Amino acid sequence: MDLKDLRYLLAIQETGHLGRAAVNLGITQPALSKCVQRLEKIYGTALLLKVGRGIKLTEAGLLLCDRAQKIVRTLDDTHREMDSLCEGKAGYIRLGVAATAAEFMLPSLMNELFKIAPQVRIDVKVGMNDYLQNLLRENRLDLILGFLPAEHDEFSCRPLLDDPVVLAASRQHPLVGVHPTPETLARYNWLLPSTNVATRQWLEQRLISGGYQAPKIQIEVNSIATLRTVVAQSHLLTFLSRRYLEATKAQVGLVEIPMPLVVMPRTFGWQYHSLSELSPIARKFVSLASKIWVYQE
Repeated sequence: MDLKDLRYLLAIQETGHLGRAAVNLGITQPALSKCVQRLEKIYGTALLLKVGRGIKLTEAGLLLCDRAQKIVRTLDDTHREMDSLCEGKAGYIRLGVAATAAEFMLPSLMNELFKIAPQVRIDVKVGMNDYLQNLLRENRLDLILGFLPAEHDEFSCRPLLDDPVVLAASRQHPLVGVHPTPETLARYNWLLPSTNVATRQWLEQRLISGGYQAPKIQIEVNSIATLRTVVAQSHLLTFLSRRYLEATKAQVGLVEIPMPLVVMPRTFGWQYHSLSELSPIARKFVSLASKIWVYQE
């Protein structure tokens, strides 16, 4: 059965007249009659009855028109959705995002995306870089928005903005405004992520190489952001985004402890397998971020 025949039958139902339907469709009346005959042959029943100078659909004709409307509407919607997908105006994105990026980058980025693709669907997973990279390796994510690893060989990377990680503590901490010596730093315990997280590995190496003790861990957590108030209400030390500290100083009460030795350079950006493998909407997402944050090499 040709979908065109169903559209023609719907035109007949709308006009109630073969001649007018043929004119509206831009075909001859005999051609339209053959369309009806094909459908009647397929279903083995009459679809039209002559009523005076017009026509009337039989019960079978009405049933077929009802189903045809649903089929045609579904296919038209599908065509529109496919066009939107190809143009990057709709679709589905599986996004991994670091906690800091989720809080300070994702809202403005999503706002811009929704302006041009209001029907887009996004599945967001927030986590540490190692966790998100494992998901990307397993093809369970399309993109990661987070800090870029020092080695860029495994994934394609696109930098967006710099955000160093610094030594942080509550504003009431005894080390506020003081450059810690090895002796003073050793007095305090830390809240840090697990040992397989790159920021912790870097911090420990820098401290030891600079003549300091390795951090004494009192709380190990998979996301520092979830326990930041614990740090704010104690004498624990931690390692956090400078951008985060500046943005939340008034609300959370954490501040940077001045210690250049452990200022970790870090760049936020995209990680993905290949730009050509991304869907049109995912490529649009990547492009939008580069317009919001113009990275200066």
